[in-house]
Amino acid sequence: MNIGNFYRKILFYSYLAYIIFMYTRPVSTGRYLEEASGLDLDKFFHFITFLFLGLLAQLTNNAKNEYTYGVTLALIISLFIEFTHVMVPYRNFEILDGLINIIACVIGILIVNRYRRQQ
Repeated sequence: MNIGNFYRKILFYSYLAYIIFMYTRPVSTGRYLEEASGLDLDKFFHFITFLFLGLLAQLTNNAKNEYTYGVTLALIISLFIEFTHVMVPYRNFEILDGLINIIACVIGILIVNRYRRQQ
């Protein structure tokens, strides 16, 4: 195993654990203030968070796309994390957030694919 790929996988799984932790913990009071002010930065943060997840997932994959486990896991988690909000009483389920998660993750994967093809 390539040592660089090993570190990318550690970074990917650490980031995945961080996302799961952050998206299932109680919402802080700052979030309520953000909603009260009318700023909807939530969609932007979803996009950036899951774009980075898609980038990391595809970077753990080799150029031949032989390690698709990380990519598949990222896509499943992107949607699953929003469905957990149905069961968590202090979170709100929004289908648009789930769509943004998936779209951002796919865009991250496609960016890495396109970059690799250009080289």
